[in-house]
Amino acid sequence: MADQAVTLATATSASNGIKIAVLSAEVAAQTGFTHAFRVPFDIINTSTWTTQGDTVTVTLGTTPARYQVDRVAVNIPTAFATTGTLTLSVGTSSNTALALAAASCKSDTQLTAAAGCVTANKVEGTSAATLQCRFTTQSATGAPSDITAGVAEIFLRIIDVAALI
Repeated sequence: MADQAVTLATATSASNGIKIAVLSAEVAAQTGFTHAFRVPFDIINTSTWTTQGDTVTVTLGTTPARYQVDRVAVNIPTAFATTGTLTLSVGTSSNTALALAAASCKSDTQLTAAAGCVTANKVEGTSAATLQCRFTTQSATGAPSDITAGVAEIFLRIIDVAALI
């Protein structure tokens, strides 16, 4: 099994479904989220990634130097279609499931941490971190190349602690 890497900002998508956005102050005040990332299936199903059980780690972006990520939610408006199971987790490069533990993304649903939109573990640091999501295929049935549909919309509240005062 291998981990395949994709950077959302430079990935190409035939569906043009990629989105990286800092949400407006009005939306942030209303929803509690500051950033949105849309990950379409066609950036994680490269035809050469055929090994069952492989993971695909998508780099979403980088936090400020002093940061907290204290809210996370994932909307799956289009279920991911593939053979076997497929899970999605959200975190940092040092722990890709720190903000949201692995959960199935094969149905049209919303994924949140155990305590709702509050992250299961505190995600904070005093040096910038790489934010990532990870898709994990089933070890006996399924590979990234088998994914034929799906969209994940990831919402985070990223706080620049140094800019609070």
